Amino acid sequence: MTDLPPTSDDIAAVLAALADNAAEDGCYGFQDACLLIGEALAALPAEGLTSELQALLVGLPQVYKDYRLGDRLSIAGIFDILQHPVLQVILADDELLLLAEQLNTDMTALSDGIEIIADAPDEPALADTPEKVVISPNPVLSKASLELVALLDTQARYISGLIDALPLGQTDALAADLENIGEELERYISAANMAGFTGLALVCEQVLANIERFHANIGVFSAEHQVLLQTWISETIAYLAAVSDSQAGLPLLAILGADSWLLPVTLEDAGLIMAHFKATDANLHEPEPEIRKQTATLNDIDLTLPEDVNPELLDILLHELPLQIQEFSSAIQRLQTGGSLADLEIAQRVAHTVKGAANTVGIKGIAELTHQLEDILLAFASAQQLPGYALLSVLMDAADCLAVMGESLTGFSPPPEDALLVLQSVLDWANQIEQVGVAALLEPNDQVGSIPPEPALPNTDEPIAASSSVRVASAQLDDLFKLADENVILNSQANERLRRIRAQLRAMEAQIELLRQLGDELEQLVDLKDLTGQASGKGQADFDALEMDQYNELHTASRRMVEAAFDAREISKDASKELEAMNEVLEDQQRIGNETQAVMMQTRLLPVSSIAQRLQRSLRQTCRLTQKQCDLVLTGDHLMVNGDTLNSLLDPLMHLLRNAVDHGIETAEQRLAAGKNPHGTLALHFELDGNHIRVRVQDDGRGLDFAAIRDTAIRRGLLDSGQNLSDKDLARYILRPNFSTRTVATQTSGRGVGMDAVHYQVVGLGGSLALDSVPGLGLSVDLRVPLPMSRVHALLTQVGTYKVAIANKGVTQILFAGAATILDDDQGQFVLLADERYEAVPLSRLLRIPERRKRELYYRTVLLVQHDEQTTAVLIDAITDSLDIVIKSLGQYVNKIPGFAGAAIMGDGTVAAVVDLPELLRRQYADAVTYTELAEEWLPETRLPTVLLVDDSLSQRRALEQLLQDAGFAVRTARDGIEATEQLADFKPDIVLTDLEMPRMNGIELTAHIRTRENLKTLPVIMITSRTTQAHRQLALEAGIDFYLVKPVQEDDLLGKIQGLLATATP
Repeated sequence: MTDLPPTSDDIAAVLAALADNAAEDGCYGFQDACLLIGEALAALPAEGLTSELQALLVGLPQVYKDYRLGDRLSIAGIFDILQHPVLQVILADDELLLLAEQLNTDMTALSDGIEIIADAPDEPALADTPEKVVISPNPVLSKASLELVALLDTQARYISGLIDALPLGQTDALAADLENIGEELERYISAANMAGFTGLALVCEQVLANIERFHANIGVFSAEHQVLLQTWISETIAYLAAVSDSQAGLPLLAILGADSWLLPVTLEDAGLIMAHFKATDANLHEPEPEIRKQTATLNDIDLTLPEDVNPELLDILLHELPLQIQEFSSAIQRLQTGGSLADLEIAQRVAHTVKGAANTVGIKGIAELTHQLEDILLAFASAQQLPGYALLSVLMDAADCLAVMGESLTGFSPPPEDALLVLQSVLDWANQIEQVGVAALLEPNDQVGSIPPEPALPNTDEPIAASSSVRVASAQLDDLFKLADENVILNSQANERLRRIRAQLRAMEAQIELLRQLGDELEQLVDLKDLTGQASGKGQADFDALEMDQYNELHTASRRMVEAAFDAREISKDASKELEAMNEVLEDQQRIGNETQAVMMQTRLLPVSSIAQRLQRSLRQTCRLTQKQCDLVLTGDHLMVNGDTLNSLLDPLMHLLRNAVDHGIETAEQRLAAGKNPHGTLALHFELDGNHIRVRVQDDGRGLDFAAIRDTAIRRGLLDSGQNLSDKDLARYILRPNFSTRTVATQTSGRGVGMDAVHYQVVGLGGSLALDSVPGLGLSVDLRVPLPMSRVHALLTQVGTYKVAIANKGVTQILFAGAATILDDDQGQFVLLADERYEAVPLSRLLRIPERRKRELYYRTVLLVQHDEQTTAVLIDAITDSLDIVIKSLGQYVNKIPGFAGAAIMGDGTVAAVVDLPELLRRQYADAVTYTELAEEWLPETRLPTVLLVDDSLSQRRALEQLLQDAGFAVRTARDGIEATEQLADFKPDIVLTDLEMPRMNGIELTAHIRTRENLKTLPVIMITSRTTQAHRQLALEAGIDFYLVKPVQEDDLLGKIQGLLATATP
């Protein structure tokens, strides 16, 4: 393996083999490093592999050998390769620190294992005394840890005496003594848990279960069982003597697995107990003090955002930062003008919050400055002293620097030029305080003595409901402004056209009035002509002068009338031209309106790739919990989808991934035996289908067990034993509430969320879910969800006396009279089309409108509507119009009506109901189809484990809330201890995660409150804080927390501790 050919393919193969070997050895940090190098090497062009880089890569196997032997210099060799400029492995500073910590942790564990194997004496006999059992040298423990170990050791020796005195052969006395040992053991378990020895407590719980079983079956207890108990208590005492060793719990686990126990420990429980032993070991030692740097560097003031920054957390930080900096500056200003310790505490708390948020997002410059500021302020707060004028001046400069940093992040100003000088000044003060203390730095004029803290004023402000916000790119805003300008221009054009049309109409009215007057004149002339003709007599053959004048006037009137008619016709033509021009303007305006709406809708679109990281993380966590190997293949992630729809799909998709790994993907051994790749594959494919988004989740696992589904359905009375159903129909049974073929819940499957909840969420979005499974080859779940649209194309029809707009959602085909045959039989109406038979239902029946038609009249239009994997024919009288409509909400006083999308205002001002045919049909079939449940008819009966998350930092709450929700927990949040106690009065969560420092009530006070409440005292509590001192840890342990974690927490470590506590929690 050391003589590698100089080709990229061969090096990649060796990297893959090294990663596998590292995983088998438990060197997960080295495995991650190999995988990162392999990915970067794969992206490197063939000519990019330099001889220098090739030499480093060829020597990597030797580096791994040195690493396994405990050579710390080998870690530097790994980072030389990771940070090689040719490879371009992109890792943030915090990620590099986490990787280095993992490499060191793995090396330590590996070295301990080698030392135990090489140096441990032969295993002692069961009767050997505890003093002879020495597993590893005992490093120096903290004073508090030594006191706790001594107490537990004393109690263990007392229990040992009780076991030695058991009266074998005396049934009644033996039962009484076993009961007494059980009671002592319960107190011992409680003490071990309070002291933080959860691994030891779990071992004792296993022994207690056996003692209770012995007590119930007293006749089976023998001398062999007494020796077993003696061996167990001896190994317990030996464990306490070498508790700091990470392997000290192994002998206890070995004893619990003995066949002589009535209830031997299972392999799964043994793994859980060992994890708690390791956690106990990690919490025993005094944390190494942080070495404060002396000189500020440019890297310490870097404001560059990480490439994988979480956009949501960044938005929260940018929203909170100006307010927090303003609060910090105000507190410092008040201190400059003679403030109090309350102002000092406010400044310290704000610095702590900003530091945590900046670390979460990954902005090193702000995190480093606020970290040093917090230490200074905390030192003065602990000494009950106010800073002097010189220090306050530096703190004010730091506040101004923070403000400019915040403006730089939002693009309003460049980064502060004096940031390096400000940080150096802050560092100088922090180092002086650390070296000589606060009192030595106070000037004579600055001494204020020991000032009692002022009582904090109660916060009477009601919580302000957060309004949702959307970030819009400046280019999209420019497009919106341009379209708005065009809209204004078109409006002015339309107004001008309307002015001209009104003038034309006034001219037409004048012409019509003229025609009326000419008609009157002509009528008078005709009457006069009749009178003149009668008076002249028949004998006169010639016209006189008066008669000729009358003729001329009649002729003139007729000519004027003809001209007026001609003018009216021309005016009408001009008006028609203006109307045509007006119509073009209105069409342009409608086009601009449509484009404006489309651009505005784009501001709410997100790429599918924005949720890829959370999906990948959820899959990795599930694989770790189930000890399976699976890869996620994502296609169609470039699609832009409505953000609300995408976020609504996230929970169902993550559960489908977890379900596929837990139920579908086999273990590596099972896959190899079946001729499959040991790595399973989960494929997620996104595509747009008209006004819908389709997501296909496909795995290559074992598929659905149709026989088990059928047996479960029969056992629950959902299916008759003689009833035959297709595989497709059987698959639908897993969508029923609480339907599961698994008899034993695991940490993953036991989260309380089933396929019924996924179906419920998808149906609630107006979508559908289809299942397709081939035994042995995998399961495919096809989700189809409509995208929200305020403007849709609709068909207008009349149902009874009501005008109805039918949204085009789900309508696949429109058939008019003669194109299809409508028939009746015993089963109802159906439509026959091209040898296909579709069940038919009138729209009036779907809308619950009484039928008032005559029987001899037939429906003239048929709509084929697709819903829930089937097609139904909807019968209507006629389509009166087809147009685009804008859907309006029915208002806050009208609840959601199933089957109705809203209402639309027609062009004539009337209002029409907008119906959703797929949803109407789904409701129609709910009564007839026994195995399909509607979202409106039921709610999932299962319940997620609930976590109460208490932290005063919004960004910290959001980050942990997202992690826990992705892992399958329901999360409720509180801003401080007071708000948490108010919530605890109404509900009891399964576990509490709390920060240490918070306004109004801190985490220690909250824990003490929980432990004094009868209904809450057994509630598990984990404290997550940035405080690393033993004093803080001891205060928290005395208050009654179960685990004390230091930020930033390892996600897998946190989830593992939560699962362990939930598994052992008292209901």
